[in-house]
Amino acid sequence: MKPLAALLTATLLSAASLTGCGWLEERMDIQKQTEKRFRLNPNPKEAYRIRIKIDGAPGPMKLMTEMYTGYKAWNCQYTINHFEGADTEPAKDIQTPMQSIGENEYETVVYFDAMLDEDYFGQGVCHWEPENFGVSFKATGKPEETEFNVSDVMENLLKEKKLVKYYWKGAYPYLLKDDGSIYNDNDTVSFGSNTPDGYAPDRQKDLFTITLTLEEIKS
Repeated sequence: MKPLAALLTATLLSAASLTGCGWLEERMDIQKQTEKRFRLNPNPKEAYRIRIKIDGAPGPMKLMTEMYTGYKAWNCQYTINHFEGADTEPAKDIQTPMQSIGENEYETVVYFDAMLDEDYFGQGVCHWEPENFGVSFKATGKPEETEFNVSDVMENLLKEKKLVKYYWKGAYPYLLKDDGSIYNDNDTVSFGSNTPDGYAPDRQKDLFTITLTLEEIKS
């Protein structure tokens, strides 16, 4: 999969160089400038505790990132490419610190109303809601190690209150090529599976889990 991914990346870059990247630069600039207008809620109240527990990992797991939560205001839009007239919804990522509460166990507090509902575009009030979340681990943090990413749609966690992700132990700490050498392109990521059935039968007995739980913090 890695050689294919590299090939696709190279193809896309070549296409961009042939057609010009002015549209991409415009899009990125508009998004950055627009994002500066979005404001945090100065008095958030909808607090939820997210706990993460790692079970059965082949070795140590080092926390690599804080928890990010992606927010969107689905009822609003703005133009990101004036030439094509392409529109998108306002989006903003917020990071919250992860606290260790035991061996291979962490927690953070996320506010569902972290963004300020406001009329940012003269279209009426934009109503924000958390769309997704994610956090990553590695064995020790070396660039060539597999990044074990724990992410999902926030609606799924809110509905179930508990999610379990399954990861193949064979990717720890490195993902190896057929000849036994390490993939060293520094972007090997395992996103896991929601069920053991997401893996081939011969790998299903060789998995570890990362469990997420959600709990509302009532004032």
